[in-house]
Amino acid sequence: MIPSDTEELQALAGEYVLGTLEPEAAREVEAALGANAPLRAAVIFWEERLYPLSSLAAAAPPPAETWPNIEARLGTAPRAGVWRSLGFWRGATAAAAAIAACLALYIALAPAPTAPSFVAILRAPQQERAAWVATANRGGGMLIRAVATNSAPADRAFELWAIAPGASQPRSLGLIPPDGRLELGIIPAALREGGALAISIEPKGGSPTGQPTGPVVFTGELVRSN
Repeated sequence: MIPSDTEELQALAGEYVLGTLEPEAAREVEAALGANAPLRAAVIFWEERLYPLSSLAAAAPPPAETWPNIEARLGTAPRAGVWRSLGFWRGATAAAAAIAACLALYIALAPAPTAPSFVAILRAPQQERAAWVATANRGGGMLIRAVATNSAPADRAFELWAIAPGASQPRSLGLIPPDGRLELGIIPAALREGGALAISIEPKGGSPTGQPTGPVVFTGELVRSN
């Protein structure tokens, strides 16, 4: 059962992102993400904070008996390849150790996390799969990042637009860098109570008119998450 208490929900989301939940509990979280906005916001919160931490750990080889033990449990030796690569196991071991240590330290020393006030899932028309996720806070900024592989044509760029509640014209929030991540230090005051987001394909330097000139390829509503 997904808890309604904020602290319990944050703890559950952190464990889910870390990958320490039992399979049944992880499946329950996955099934609830689509309809549970506070849970979805909490998972995004922890993803943003935990995934970059894996780069902080130095590479370390696994114990010498690791691979023989795996082979013994499987009853046969898997075929050679990436799964037997020492670099693969070094990276996986280091990442898991770094994330686990940092999560424990963060929870122990940091104040209770504040989930985003709004979350938007941007999709292409007639598609269910999420392509971009945006998180925003009333008094702070906004972060939009790609969650699927999306690339603008070679001579074009993606531009992010916002339509405030009751407004008839979109407002540009800037060009999205090629890495699919755009962070805004502060969002327009008109968006602090919600609105809609859209992404269009524009010239490399952005729309020359201040309004979308190319096709609008992704859209989504900012939904209150807390």
